[in-house]
Amino acid sequence: MRDGDALEEVCRRLGPAIYRRCLKILRNPDEASDACQKVYMQLVRHRARLPPEPEQLRWVYVIATRVCFAQLRDDAWETASGAELNHDAPAPTDSFTEVADRQLAREALSRATEHERMVAWLVLVDGHSQEEAAELLGLSRKTIGKRIQLFLANARRGVFE
Repeated sequence: MRDGDALEEVCRRLGPAIYRRCLKILRNPDEASDACQKVYMQLVRHRARLPPEPEQLRWVYVIATRVCFAQLRDDAWETASGAELNHDAPAPTDSFTEVADRQLAREALSRATEHERMVAWLVLVDGHSQEEAAELLGLSRKTIGKRIQLFLANARRGVFE
């Protein structure tokens, strides 16, 4: 099977998983669709690295997560620079605590390195165990634990200063 055919099959088979991942992170269907297109472009660009089938979901999952974090970072930068209005206004039914918690989490994630952000999202948001996150990212469980500790320490420092 040619690289293009194999990649087309991966996109067809894993497309719904890619969209769900993007939607979970971005929480906006239009932004998730845009992110999916960016993921597909990354897959085409790196098609020579397409792993065997048992590893494909992990590979695509990591690419989708990185694309979404880059999009969130870019959106935050545009918002901070005044280039766009805050389209993420709280819903009228959100409590003050829920809004504050979301803003606090976004702030902490925005200050984290990409590696810390990936691990924090997988463990603290998605609810994966450290072992599962290690397997998804191809790292040791000990490395995952250290990155979680570093993320939490940095988040606390930023919050309480």
